[in-house]
Amino acid sequence: MKKSKIFALIVSVLLALTLTACSTITIVLPYDSVKGFFSAAGAPADNTASDAAPSADETPASEDSAPTDVPTDAPASDAPATDAPATDAPATDSPATDAPATDAAPVENTTAAPAPTSSVPSTKEEIIDYYVKAYNKIATDAKSVTRTYDYTSNYNKIIEINNNSTLESLANTLMTKFMVENKDAVAGSASDLPPVGVTKLSISPSQIGSASIKDQGSYYEVTLTSTGTDSNYEIDAKPGSGSAGVIGPLLRTEDVSGAAGSLIKFEGLHAWYATANVTAKIDKASGHITEMSFNTPCILHFDSVTAAVVVKVSNCNLGLLFQQVWKIAY
Repeated sequence: MKKSKIFALIVSVLLALTLTACSTITIVLPYDSVKGFFSAAGAPADNTASDAAPSADETPASEDSAPTDVPTDAPASDAPATDAPATDAPATDSPATDAPATDAAPVENTTAAPAPTSSVPSTKEEIIDYYVKAYNKIATDAKSVTRTYDYTSNYNKIIEINNNSTLESLANTLMTKFMVENKDAVAGSASDLPPVGVTKLSISPSQIGSASIKDQGSYYEVTLTSTGTDSNYEIDAKPGSGSAGVIGPLLRTEDVSGAAGSLIKFEGLHAWYATANVTAKIDKASGHITEMSFNTPCILHFDSVTAAVVVKVSNCNLGLLFQQVWKIAY
């Protein structure tokens, strides 16, 4: 995020405040692949013999010399024993089309092996583990890390400055001026990716509100969502910890207070995080993350703000939405 723009916004809003105050599974097996099994075990011997008639070359000189009910262990008088078994006709002599499908045993009665279990992560734990392993490969395998999009905007129209409509209107105008989209490509490194400074990520299922995965052909799209909500904020998350802290970009309160210097004094400065999320594209073949999109809503809260030792405002809230997109090449 462009911290300088955020700092300029905060300082401008508070200076304006000062001036104002001072002024006012299914399995299907093809019959061809298992017909030998069906003809031997699925159909009666006398029915198979009548359905799988021998060819002209194999027919005995007299029909009476080779009755269809001759036992399989009795040799035929006019033909080799292998040419006319009662139930074991060779595949070339008994094509699948000669044996009606109704004579075959039901598929469920076969001993075919079940289909293999899918290896796609499905549970919350599996999805998180898949994401973490892919994230940690960035530091060791990536050739380049580039931020392609950066935008900080007002979240949910939250601009609450002591219920002063004039100051709130001014703050909104300043946000429109300073918070602009940045679509310029900015080269970085694995340590610049949110959570900033963390290249060996670790996440437990309790830190994540929900996890989902979508099959997009050559890659999986994994989305992790934090536990914070608009009615139950996560307060002062730190990079690599908490819920929002392992998902996206954070606003450090020490950066905000440090930027103001001696001009503005903050008391009770906190960052409240609502529902943050990260969506990563993970290549199936390599397990590498190729793109990451972050969406982190934050409420910058001040118990009180004193500007120029003259104006003091209590319980101020400013809604900020941090959005970033990063691309990773290997």
